[in-house]
Amino acid sequence: MPGFGQRFRVVAIGCLLGVVSLAAIAAVVLLVVVSVPDGIGLLLTVAAASIPALFYAGVVLRLDRYEIEPLRAVIACFIWGAVGAILFSLAGGLIFQGLAEGILGAEAAGLASVVIGAPLIEESFKGVAILAVLVVARDEFDTTLDGLVYGALVGVGFAMTENMLYFGQTYLESGIGEFGVLVIARAVLGGFGHPAYTAVTGAAIGWARGRYGRGFSRILMPIVGWSIAVTLHVAWNGGLVLTTAFLGENVALLEIVAIQTLLVIVPAVLVLYAIARMSGRHELEILRTELRGEVERGTITHAEYLTIIDNSLRTRALSTARDRGGRTLRGKQLAFFHTAADLAFRLHHRGRGEAPQAVHTARDDNDRQRLQALRGELATAGMPPLNA
Repeated sequence: MPGFGQRFRVVAIGCLLGVVSLAAIAAVVLLVVVSVPDGIGLLLTVAAASIPALFYAGVVLRLDRYEIEPLRAVIACFIWGAVGAILFSLAGGLIFQGLAEGILGAEAAGLASVVIGAPLIEESFKGVAILAVLVVARDEFDTTLDGLVYGALVGVGFAMTENMLYFGQTYLESGIGEFGVLVIARAVLGGFGHPAYTAVTGAAIGWARGRYGRGFSRILMPIVGWSIAVTLHVAWNGGLVLTTAFLGENVALLEIVAIQTLLVIVPAVLVLYAIARMSGRHELEILRTELRGEVERGTITHAEYLTIIDNSLRTRALSTARDRGGRTLRGKQLAFFHTAADLAFRLHHRGRGEAPQAVHTARDDNDRQRLQALRGELATAGMPPLNA
């Protein structure tokens, strides 16, 4: 059991991180409010940036159907993107701009900052959050799909705050008409840009997470993923510049963004979706393999096992729970599925070579007890046995 001194240090570090986080959030809020000194404009700006962000976050979270990501990790990734990555990227951008001006001159430095500086700096600071989740909450980081989801959430948060700054400035300088055009361009047509870039980094880190110290590829792959994310970001920013130069200054913004969306974002999103589907099938195979032993152990019944690994049966069970007990009972049924998945992924990692720890064995036992408790609560609430 940790001593008083160790507990005090943990509490002190937690308090310090909390204070720093609150200060950073306050700084970003102040930055947005000061940049839009107009009540109506501020309200429109916040709504136009946050509503699409919440929609995109919902879409991203639905990609992982077998295991819900822990709320603390989801919120941490989103907030880092919306706050931490924004602040560090702004500071890094100013430094890059100053250095580039001294070497290239003001005009060339501005172009270099947009095309090269912003992608390098932003993708680096967004990627930090995914590495932090891997280190701090490794047990909640199981597969390529988990990394993809965490990365996309960081990107969603980053895009939300960045959009607020752009939207507010446009509203003040050009009025509601140009504001609406920019909202469509950035939040609709280009809405999956930042999530897609950072999802590539996250997917690469998620793949490397499963290598368990075997081979240089576990170090190389995250670097490759980050490089691809930067390249996509460069292609987007540089493409906007080149398309504008090629078509002329009078070309409509929506036309430029639509072209770039088709060339950069749509292919990236399609590839990421294919990766998500393949990783989802891999997760399903893990459940099939690892939970067979839990059936033999008596943790779950054979009928429960069949329901967990069959999407149509899972959906039917969740629908029945909602019909009989509303969101509360559906939540308990979902918790049953996700607890079984957590147990299966932990067993999978140890079976593949991850060093076992005492805390993992304790979590295994806790998950098995929770499954038993949830089964009783579901039965008491009137849920029929799964696959009955």
